[in-house]
Amino acid sequence: MIPIDRSRVSNPIIEEEHQARFELEGWFRGPEVGSWRERFQRFRSRINRRAREPLMELFNGKCAFCESDVGATSSPNVERFRPSADASDLSGKGEPDHYIWLFAEWENLYIACSACARSKRSLFPVAGYRAAPMTPLREILTIEDSLLLDPCRDNPREHLFFAEQGDVRYLTPQGETTIKVFNLNREGLVRARRLVWERVAVAVGQNIDVTGLTADFQPYAAVARQALEAISGSDVTLSDRANRSRGISPDSRTADEILAFDDDAFRLSARALQRVEIVNFKALREMTLHFGEPESDRSPWIALLGENSTGKSTLLQAIALTLAGAPEARRLVRPDHVLSTGEEEGSVRIWFWDNDEPAELHFRQGAESFTGTLRPSAVVLGYGAVRYAERRRQRSDRSPRFSRIQALLDPIAKIRYSGAWFAKLDPKRFVVAQRVLQSVLPDDGRTTVLDRTQRRAIFDVGGHRGPLSELSAGYQTIIGICADIMRLLFERWDTISSATGIVLIDEIDAHLHPRWAMRIVRALREAFPQVQFIVSTHNPLVLRGLRNKEAALLRREGDHIVLDQDLPPIEGMPVDELLTSRVFGLDSTVDPDTEAKLNEYYHLLSLPSDSARAQRLDELRATIGDREALGRNARERLMLEAAAQYIRETNNSPDLRRANSPETLRRVRDLVRIGFRHSRDT
Repeated sequence: MIPIDRSRVSNPIIEEEHQARFELEGWFRGPEVGSWRERFQRFRSRINRRAREPLMELFNGKCAFCESDVGATSSPNVERFRPSADASDLSGKGEPDHYIWLFAEWENLYIACSACARSKRSLFPVAGYRAAPMTPLREILTIEDSLLLDPCRDNPREHLFFAEQGDVRYLTPQGETTIKVFNLNREGLVRARRLVWERVAVAVGQNIDVTGLTADFQPYAAVARQALEAISGSDVTLSDRANRSRGISPDSRTADEILAFDDDAFRLSARALQRVEIVNFKALREMTLHFGEPESDRSPWIALLGENSTGKSTLLQAIALTLAGAPEARRLVRPDHVLSTGEEEGSVRIWFWDNDEPAELHFRQGAESFTGTLRPSAVVLGYGAVRYAERRRQRSDRSPRFSRIQALLDPIAKIRYSGAWFAKLDPKRFVVAQRVLQSVLPDDGRTTVLDRTQRRAIFDVGGHRGPLSELSAGYQTIIGICADIMRLLFERWDTISSATGIVLIDEIDAHLHPRWAMRIVRALREAFPQVQFIVSTHNPLVLRGLRNKEAALLRREGDHIVLDQDLPPIEGMPVDELLTSRVFGLDSTVDPDTEAKLNEYYHLLSLPSDSARAQRLDELRATIGDREALGRNARERLMLEAAAQYIRETNNSPDLRRANSPETLRRVRDLVRIGFRHSRDT
């Protein structure tokens, strides 16, 4: 980290700042939290787009916090130094509304690499109290005592000390917190800084000018400058600073050790899954599942697709049991019940981002217990395909504090009744729960979906106002799952934006109307941005809200099940195309009877005209025309009639054979699709 002079790049988002301030003042005066958030989120992409290049210039194309080059491989993250919501300290305590009013402030925007951004999330620890909502940033800087170093206002040299081995050490409490929050001693960074130190040492030894290595635009310039001072002896304070510095070594503990013994470390180190390797788990003989890289404001999802009996539920169970730990896995299932038929041993290994130590589950033929990771490696919940919400509170759950996966393995999954839990929440967490449900449940224009009177939770959804037990099965199920997630997250966090966990849901679209199924991924992503969902589905509508590479297809090849993640891009693909693409693999979305009649219809169009042909065409039009198969509007019918005319005029000719080439057919499909979309727009 090096000092940055913010004044050398002018503010490119003055207009957006004024507009955001106007909107925010109205929100803090009024009660419509959900509607304001939805409107204000539209600013994000606009602000990021306009600010990214000026920020790259300001921070010399490097991460503001670790100095890694961020322009070489991917689009850099525009990071809010003070987060736009749910600011938390290292103990998990936080404020839901801090610092949303700084969302569009130029001086609160920084450039961060993906690793620093996902480490920070919405963490922003302070010593003492936070400023009141709507306090201007300039006043906040005089009121709050931030525990994070700001390269635009602090001199990092006074707080950080770089060792020859590549690790960074702290000189002050601010330096210590900054190293922890941004994970500045992660293995890749330590290695890169050590190489820079070695380059400086070699250059000095050969009397080569090293000015270029210490320039602001160079990655890890702070390390190069300190290496030059140490080797040349130009800094007389260096020895004193070295003696005062204290180290923070990379945490080599496994995820389960951190979760069990160190709450603060877990909140800082909890990461999304990077990959899963499975050997001989039930029908899954050998399989590797990869997950996308997490971003600062969202965790990657995976939707498992495939026909029945291709191992989707089995894959979810393998992940859940491994994350829960060997003793909990044995409480739920015997090792020989998960070992593939005819095999002597099997295993599941799960790696996390920014952590080289995997969670492991091993099982052998005839063994009474699983071996491997002993405690939960993450906050993990699981739900099976057949599930229902309990109508009243049942006896206490025997599951471990951070692992609740029995509902994923039971034939019928029970979701705990949560009405009393909502009613007893403290005021701050009740507001968080309100906002979560506001995001997840279908929007029918209401200002709130959850209220309480005399310690009783009241839900206002689907045109009905009453207790949870009076809602439909779909509402009860989704509300129950959200309550389960919040119940576990609240064990370690006050707010949701930084709260991490793994949730596995088999057939996520169960009980959901198509309109709700289409938005469920986007809704859960907004409500639980750092929770990683791994789900299965047979419904293409669920894929709305997923990004490319967030779907995986399981299919049988002979006696084996294989996993395919090299799928066509799904973002923006119409549902009918999803169904007929390799993602779902249908030949047609038309029912077989109608498809046979369509084939006959177009065959007759290619024949010479006669009375029998004309009569049969009229009969076919009468039976299939009302099903929109012959065109849903005048534009579509015109296009189809033009195609039919061309077929008649070129019947059995070389032109027709050329017209039926794969390339021509692809172009026609594209034109028809564009015509369909345009006709709906007009």
